[in-house]
Amino acid sequence: MRTGLGRVTAGRPMLLALAALVLVPATVRAAPLGFAPPVYVDKTLAGGEPSVAYSPKSGRLVYTSHEGTTHIFSSNVPGAPAESGGWLANYRNQVNIWTSPDNGANWQVVNHLAGFFTDPLINTGFSDPDLTQDEGGNIYNTGIDLANDALFSSQDGGLTWPTGTPQCHEGDRPWLAGGKANEAFLSTDSDDSGHAVFHSTDAGKSCSANGIGDSGDTPDGGSFAGVGKLFYDRGRGNLVEPVYYRDSNGAVNGVGVGILPDASHAFSDPSAKFSQVHVANTTAYSHWPAMAIDAAGNYYLVWDTDDRDTTSANGCPPTDSGSESFGGTSSAATPLANSVQMAVSSDGGRTWSAPRTVVRQAGHRVLWPWVTAGSAGNVGVVWYQYDRVTDPDCGTGDVSVMAATITGANGTSPVQTTADASGGPIHSGAVCAGGTVCAVTVGVTGEDRRLGDYFTVNTDSRGCLNIATGDTKLRDAITGNPSPNSHPLFIRQNSGPGLTGTDCT
Repeated sequence: MRTGLGRVTAGRPMLLALAALVLVPATVRAAPLGFAPPVYVDKTLAGGEPSVAYSPKSGRLVYTSHEGTTHIFSSNVPGAPAESGGWLANYRNQVNIWTSPDNGANWQVVNHLAGFFTDPLINTGFSDPDLTQDEGGNIYNTGIDLANDALFSSQDGGLTWPTGTPQCHEGDRPWLAGGKANEAFLSTDSDDSGHAVFHSTDAGKSCSANGIGDSGDTPDGGSFAGVGKLFYDRGRGNLVEPVYYRDSNGAVNGVGVGILPDASHAFSDPSAKFSQVHVANTTAYSHWPAMAIDAAGNYYLVWDTDDRDTTSANGCPPTDSGSESFGGTSSAATPLANSVQMAVSSDGGRTWSAPRTVVRQAGHRVLWPWVTAGSAGNVGVVWYQYDRVTDPDCGTGDVSVMAATITGANGTSPVQTTADASGGPIHSGAVCAGGTVCAVTVGVTGEDRRLGDYFTVNTDSRGCLNIATGDTKLRDAITGNPSPNSHPLFIRQNSGPGLTGTDCT
């Protein structure tokens, strides 16, 4: 008989030929980017502004979130007695912390004493958590209580948190970066120093008395300031953080980075200061850009634009506390489809590529992008996406979590794959971007701040995406009414290549 392999005869040669047909593999296409069904980390505690990190020390995932104090949708409190009561009974004036031993399938609350997550003598503050790790594997977290920035750490992969100080400094919206072993940096918007960074060399037990500022005025009458999560560049020894530039009216008109050279020694040098690098002219809707550094030392900066038609006024009314406070062109201008942008630097932040569009889709509004990185050129970006074009501060429609992985992001021909990570809405209606004012004015304007001000993405040990987001879809067990808080949700990549090239299937 004749086959595609040539002439063979019956008997053993025929069997060998048939075996060859079976054993020679066909070309296998990589699995598409996909995510497992979302998992509620907790159905009682609040989940706004969450972060998740993998600890090599314990092999566990560590998850943290805002305790919900300024994220309460107060109009829902009387209509959701079980939700409100459960939240109040578990209130400890500390940011929430959980760990998972099984890649996020199950979560356990960290319990120090009587329901406290950590020792209250070293940690107070219900708001503004952030996770980071130093080169020694210590995990750090932070929380604020309006007058203090706590800094505390775990030496066993998130199981216990024995070291810290309740007062690294006073300020609002602290962010953390882990440096060398037992070293951490905390940035904050302080009353006495403006935006400044402080330094700890004892695993968070104490902080430097002096901070190094990263804010000032621009020649055109505007200003700049460090905003968002900062990073320690372990290869270069520098500290780097995103920067917003603002015009004389306070609206964002540019993004950049601030760079502090030789960060570990800078706090003993009175002349040390951040240098600013302008990356792009742009509008912005988020409170801050997000950045990441890959294994080869390439920097990635992402932000959302705030596209609006200023010739018409179909956006949120001026009485709202929305995007005019955080970079929007006008709270009343009509919103348009907008985009998530990304710029890349391969020389430690000194020069940057022109911005590239990660997503811009007609008929949708996108907001709050976050980015993480793996091997050289591999990044993951997440964002919230409305199912329509709307002004988020007073918006309508459903909000889903979208994710993209990009390979070759540091080159001229990146390849991107995008997926609906949440598989459905995690929120419906408005997403207020006016900060704590949203919680104050909710009874007047109906603003909804349950999701807080951001959500995040990180990677597990294989480089697969782990997403931490709030979710407002749970209902009160008694009345069936919406919860007054969001709840912590975990979303795990379970197919497609991770950011280190490992298959996540």
